[in-house]
Amino acid sequence: MAETKRLERLKAMRSLLKSEMEKTKTSSLVLEKTGSKLEELNTKLLSLEADVKVERWRSSPFSDHIRYTIAPVSAALRVFATVQELERDLMSCNEVLGYVSDVKCLGEALKLLTSSCVLALNWLEDTTKFLSENGMPEDHPCGLRFKTSLELLRELQMTEARAYLRGGSLYTALENLEIELEMILEEEEVLSEYNLRDMKAIIKRLDAHTMLTNCVHVYIKNRTRVIQKRFEIDYLERKITETAIEGYIDQWRVDMELAVKEVYEFESNLCYEVFKDVGEEEYVPLHCFGAIASKSGIIPLLRFGSRISKWKKSPPKLLRLLECFSTMDNVRTEFNRLFIGEECSEIRRETRELISNLVKGVCEIFWELPCQVELQRPNCPPLDGGVPKLVSVVTEYCNKLLGDKNKPVLSKILEIDLGWKNEKYQEEILTGHMYNILREIALNLDAWSSSNKETALSYIFMMNNHSHFCGLRETPLGLMMGESWLNAHEQYRDYYAALYVKESWGKLLSLLNNKAQTVKTTLQAFAKGFDEMYTKQSRWVVEDEKVRWKICEAMVRTVVPKYKSYLQSYIMLLVEEDDYKSHGKDMNYYTPKGLEMKMRTMFQSKEEREFSHFDGYKD
Repeated sequence: MAETKRLERLKAMRSLLKSEMEKTKTSSLVLEKTGSKLEELNTKLLSLEADVKVERWRSSPFSDHIRYTIAPVSAALRVFATVQELERDLMSCNEVLGYVSDVKCLGEALKLLTSSCVLALNWLEDTTKFLSENGMPEDHPCGLRFKTSLELLRELQMTEARAYLRGGSLYTALENLEIELEMILEEEEVLSEYNLRDMKAIIKRLDAHTMLTNCVHVYIKNRTRVIQKRFEIDYLERKITETAIEGYIDQWRVDMELAVKEVYEFESNLCYEVFKDVGEEEYVPLHCFGAIASKSGIIPLLRFGSRISKWKKSPPKLLRLLECFSTMDNVRTEFNRLFIGEECSEIRRETRELISNLVKGVCEIFWELPCQVELQRPNCPPLDGGVPKLVSVVTEYCNKLLGDKNKPVLSKILEIDLGWKNEKYQEEILTGHMYNILREIALNLDAWSSSNKETALSYIFMMNNHSHFCGLRETPLGLMMGESWLNAHEQYRDYYAALYVKESWGKLLSLLNNKAQTVKTTLQAFAKGFDEMYTKQSRWVVEDEKVRWKICEAMVRTVVPKYKSYLQSYIMLLVEEDDYKSHGKDMNYYTPKGLEMKMRTMFQSKEEREFSHFDGYKD
């Protein structure tokens, strides 16, 4: 298929060469007229050469000069015949390398023709002058032939110059080579063995004819167009709001890596492969690649990255900026190797600005994180005693920052930022700042706990939060803080759980110690107190299932044995005072088992409580 395409292009080149030469009627007529005259001159020269050999010429004082002059004129005529033959060969060539070779031969033949004409003219002019000065009559046949030869040789001397004019054979042939080069550059398999071979041969030939500038222009124009077509990025030209720009970050990262590691890497290799044998060493490939890169989309891509970096500062944006910096860091080696020429100065400037914006954006957000946490202090704690969203979000956020993906990137950015300030980066700077964030969280928790008017709820609140910190074991944040920190939170969790049991259920049990009431009144008061506590505290949250189970067990162990003991002491008296079953149906008191089962359903979600339909009273 590729071979067929090349053949078709060569046929088109041949047709173009024919048509262009036919269009130039003036040149064709001149050449035709010159050719016929030269044939006539050649005949006369042969006749003259034969005459010189005749006996009657040998004694002539002019015979040697005439004989020596005929030789260079004949040589020029033979070279002209070669030029005509080569022009015919160009019109019938069906192979690129053969065509290039014919163009080379034609150029060399035209140069040889010019120099041969100069030599023949010098001999002819000197001989004519000598003969005239030494008595040869002006109407001598030999002198007349020489004058005609002078005119025709001067005409012939212009053949090379005419060949380079528009419509000339060499002009058209070189133009055809440029067209062939354009067609090759637009092919998908531009780096195939055949295409590379043909391109290098064409470029070398054009360079030999001082057409490298044109060749480079054609190359840059076509390869730039190919890249733009292959690498169309519509969002670069669109007006995108700050709220919408985040949706393009992932695509931008993909496009940046694709552009540098595939598109421009390929173009750089192609430039060096194609132009390595022409022009000054490395200058032409560097110039070509730089011009292609600066015109084909990398600069708008870098500027879009700067737009991302200037997007409104917020903690979630920090993670996205780290991703963007990571992308640029992944292509840093390729950037430093590829974009080094003078034409790439704008690319390098935009890259430096993008990196600077990313570093500044990350550092501004990172150093302000403790302040952002502190700003949330005036807010109210959750009404259900659960972990505030701020705490869970910030600890998860810190885990992401300290994870294997983000920590090396963040450390590198901090190192760059401190380096710009002539300061040295140390690992303790990062970990110390994490301590500051956690310290602000702790201060917020103390403030929120103190603001809670319900003492038991404040204990649940603190227990939940210490339990949350215990759950950070094996996470990046937990590993950074260490075992002693985690163990301390476990101790605080158990401490606040014990305080909750004592605060809530200790007060409830004190109702059983009221000697001034009857057993019936005491049990009714206890049941009423339990119901109120259950109704209120069932809405509270214990987020860790294991902790919920442990605290329910502690509640049961604290309340049920004492309640059961109280019932056993006064059960007979209770039966005498009133009907036992009617109290059960009126839900005025609990059995020990019913009390236990009810307590085990504490702190469940609303959905779970609806599915566990249990009234807890003895029937």
